[in-house]
Amino acid sequence: MFTDTHCHLYDQAFSDRKSEVQLAAIAAGVKTILLPNISASSLPLLDGVASSFPELKTYGMVGLHPCYVKEDWESELDTIRSHYLKTPDKYCAVGEIGMDLYWDTTTQDIQIQALEAQLDWAVEWDLPIVLHVRSSFKQLLPVLEAAQVKHEGRIRGVFHCFSGGNKQVKRILKLGEFYFGIGGSYTYNRSATDTVIDGIPRDRILLETDAPYLTPSAFKGSKNEPAFMAEVAQVVAEVLTISLEEVAVLTSTNAKKLFSLDA
Repeated sequence: MFTDTHCHLYDQAFSDRKSEVQLAAIAAGVKTILLPNISASSLPLLDGVASSFPELKTYGMVGLHPCYVKEDWESELDTIRSHYLKTPDKYCAVGEIGMDLYWDTTTQDIQIQALEAQLDWAVEWDLPIVLHVRSSFKQLLPVLEAAQVKHEGRIRGVFHCFSGGNKQVKRILKLGEFYFGIGGSYTYNRSATDTVIDGIPRDRILLETDAPYLTPSAFKGSKNEPAFMAEVAQVVAEVLTISLEEVAVLTSTNAKKLFSLDA
């Protein structure tokens, strides 16, 4: 069975297709789904996923997405932290957090401050992080490297929807226990991305959809959903020259290790 390590299953895109999406996911071999949080307001929606998709095994995260880091970011973090502390066992990671300088460069300083605060959470709570990095590797990696020194290497996690190249892979691997999320974007321009997959150690590869975003090319024009992860798995199988079953075992084993998921 596959593990979708990054899916916004609580998104409005799924509100009127819950049963259909659930059945399709199970038919495609996707039974376990991890839910990244976006903001304080998305937490109740995330918490309600289990009852809406009862046949799927879901795990939530807590975090403030960098695109939602605005003037009130400190109060947002206070709310999210308080929410986590009420039921800490419900969450498997701090995410999605990070930096996004594609949409707005004016918030760079507060994005860094919010990221540093949430890296502290991850160490305090002994949870992995799920990093969103868009147009910001140059700015984020020094922050993460400094945090690893501060916390004596105790930060671990995944670069969600990894968009870097082999140079970034090598630099990230020097940081410690970090994984790489492979999703729909790896079906778009394989001449550029197959070599990236090939350069990642097999025990650091995770599968994800980021649904309803980043739909694989085979389903272009549709909203992405967990069932479509089979297309991404096929790409990984072809690059690594292993079977789909081996991809499922490999990537699910990696997910269980990083996120301490139930067997």
